[in-house]
Amino acid sequence: MPTLAVKPSSPALGLLWGVALTLAAIAQENAQQDKVSDLLPAKRLQVAADHEIAIAQFAVDAHRVKIDGKIDEAIWAELPVFDEFGIIEPDTLKPSRSPTLIRLFATSRGLYMSADMHQPTDTLISRLSGRDNGRLNRDSINLTLDTSGSGRYGFWFGLGLGNSLSDGTVLPERKFSNEWDGPWRGASVKTDHGWSAELFIPWGTIAMPVASEERSMGFYISRKVAYLDERWAWPALPRTQAKFMSKLQVMKLHDVQPRQQYNLYPFTSATRDEIDGETRYQVGADLFWRPSPNLQVNATINPDFGGVESDNVDVNLTATETFFPEKRLFFQEGQQIFIASPRAQINRGGVGQGGDPYTLVNTRRIGGQAREPLNPDSLEISNRELLQPAELFGALKLTGQSGPIRYGVLGAFEKDTSFDATGLGPGGIPGEENLSVAGSNYGILRALYEDNAGGAYRALGVLSTAVLHEQGDALAQAVDWHYLTPNGVLSFDGQAFTSDIAGSRRGWGGFWDFEYTPRQGIRYRLGVEHTDRFVDLNDLGFLSRNDRSRVRASHIRTSSTPVIGRNNQFDVRGFVDKNSADEFLGAGIFVSNRLTLNNLSSITARAGHFTPGFDDLNSFGNGSYRIDARSDASVEYATNNSARLSYRIGAGFREENLGDDSYNANVAFSWRPIDRMNVEASLRYTKRHGWLLHQEDRNFTTFDADVLQPRVALEYFFTARQQFSLNLQWIGIKAREQDFFLVPDTPGALIPTNRPAGPTDDFAITDLILQARYRWEIAPLSDLFIVYTRISDISTRLENDSFNDLLNQSFDEPQTNQIVMKLRYRFGS
Repeated sequence: MPTLAVKPSSPALGLLWGVALTLAAIAQENAQQDKVSDLLPAKRLQVAADHEIAIAQFAVDAHRVKIDGKIDEAIWAELPVFDEFGIIEPDTLKPSRSPTLIRLFATSRGLYMSADMHQPTDTLISRLSGRDNGRLNRDSINLTLDTSGSGRYGFWFGLGLGNSLSDGTVLPERKFSNEWDGPWRGASVKTDHGWSAELFIPWGTIAMPVASEERSMGFYISRKVAYLDERWAWPALPRTQAKFMSKLQVMKLHDVQPRQQYNLYPFTSATRDEIDGETRYQVGADLFWRPSPNLQVNATINPDFGGVESDNVDVNLTATETFFPEKRLFFQEGQQIFIASPRAQINRGGVGQGGDPYTLVNTRRIGGQAREPLNPDSLEISNRELLQPAELFGALKLTGQSGPIRYGVLGAFEKDTSFDATGLGPGGIPGEENLSVAGSNYGILRALYEDNAGGAYRALGVLSTAVLHEQGDALAQAVDWHYLTPNGVLSFDGQAFTSDIAGSRRGWGGFWDFEYTPRQGIRYRLGVEHTDRFVDLNDLGFLSRNDRSRVRASHIRTSSTPVIGRNNQFDVRGFVDKNSADEFLGAGIFVSNRLTLNNLSSITARAGHFTPGFDDLNSFGNGSYRIDARSDASVEYATNNSARLSYRIGAGFREENLGDDSYNANVAFSWRPIDRMNVEASLRYTKRHGWLLHQEDRNFTTFDADVLQPRVALEYFFTARQQFSLNLQWIGIKAREQDFFLVPDTPGALIPTNRPAGPTDDFAITDLILQARYRWEIAPLSDLFIVYTRISDISTRLENDSFNDLLNQSFDEPQTNQIVMKLRYRFGS
């Protein structure tokens, strides 16, 4: 309807004009609804709360559905249609503004779903990506299945417009993980009224308990509408509510007994090492076997885990280790049984939430950096040799369920590792020598008892790990417990663990976490933890530090109707910390707030303050020293990320441990000129004054430092299954010595001292990762990779080098410079 450019000349006429425009708008909206109604099927069903749905079931060959996104097979027209979606992001719970028409049916092979999604065609956002890229704001449809039928475990499947796939697992009540990939299928197409999608989930690819003729499954379907930055769901279960898995819509199925399934994944790879001038060939295989619905066996023989995935660049000069997530398919499959508590996962949500995990099982240790040899002092081993990974003979994993008990067993066996060393031989003549270190053997046992009688979730688990090596064994055991009240308002999770390391006393530790959600949008958390100074989980697990008693708490408040903007999330949290020597390690309070504006841009502000305390770690065993009170703050503005071009810009400051100020600024942008191409770039600059770093023994030095961190990434998709990506990450650091200190003999303030004799402490670091990768997904979980990787990690004396000189040095002196070609193909039932 055209807009009339007429203005009233009096208040009375203005009132009449307003009424006329209102009536015209109502008429136009009704006309649009009539057009939509003409497209809607007659058999649209309403589902009452807590009502079970009986899913239509057919013989395998009765109806053939080609998974191409087109809802044109005759079977779809015969099925009832459901449209029960409400808005959960923001969590208004209002009915969605456009139809999402869902149809479901099952066969003995699997579950089929179609989604006919209405929205203006000029608002569709199709963005291709690699698997499990959840950062993108794009139109998508997602299905979650509680395959346990009792809220104990499940799987989720996501399909973006354009056919990019995502998947993973879910545990009570809302512990989602993308560390699982399955051989399911999904496809989408644009239509004249929006877009449509089809999904097929084979029963054999997902775990489920043994059942009689009738089986119950919970399901949840959500739809992301990118141009509105909204998520619609059925049932409408926002993240601001406590319950999720126990509140899913229930569907009834009959005679779903997955047949025995096997998949064999042979692979071959060739790696050309440009530094050594060698080409290495490798052949191996992965085996997946599901002899029954509730038992799964995975095995790998002579696996090749390297070359096709790289971690982010990281410079860590502290005594606390950096955690890197698992990316290898074998260890991702069935991994959820080994997640013993919410703390075993990182980044649990919230504006200021995050942190390293507490876990006995960190599978990145398996086939990780090889142990250093017991090296005679007369020999030298290069960093490149010391950083090489240990190769595996093979690994075996068994996961399953027997009644209320789920269990898992994992074993892995490393090969011996050889190190090339140099030194002086007879007569003082330089020579080479080869040193060998035996590989480690790993074992994990897990059992979990679960019960949800009366709507409450109760669980009790045991976990045991072992790392066996000729230099000494490392054993760890744990008990974990979990409870969720029937109304979901209160939950607690806890774990007690112990370690027995060769050459050390047995250590103990544990924690207890409480979460209270009195109503939608409000959440409180309280955690209490203690570890003694002997406990050590890091041979196979991950524990950021031991010898600590800590209490931490948080409050998160989410509002979908703020005074200004579209929605707001406020987060406040804090902690109090001390060690076993009764040294006060400090306390902190942190406040953050993210406001999303009506134009879908956002403003995030953070501030924190730490009290004075003692640092007992970063002298690397040379004593405790006092650090000052310090504060930090930052602000960031981000534009609507559904636009073709979006950007983020931010700045902040922090006080260093001895009181000096440091500043940082960052900018990033993402540009998608077409759906199949994405260019991202970011730059972060930090100016540090008084950066306190340990040197040797009791010596510390403060530095003035410049830190530059650029990143550039390019992705191009020939199709949703063929991708070329280029990723460059670099960190350059230039640090100049300022003041010098000694750690006191007894805990106290650092003692100023004169500059020690010898060379300057000025230093430079240049770390680079460059990876160019082509990936072709030939079939589900069948891939061809061609990958070029160049990595450098160089620490050197600072000699007035520019950042350009440091970057050139990274390119000129790589520790890794290789090309990998790897083919992996899935055969099976």
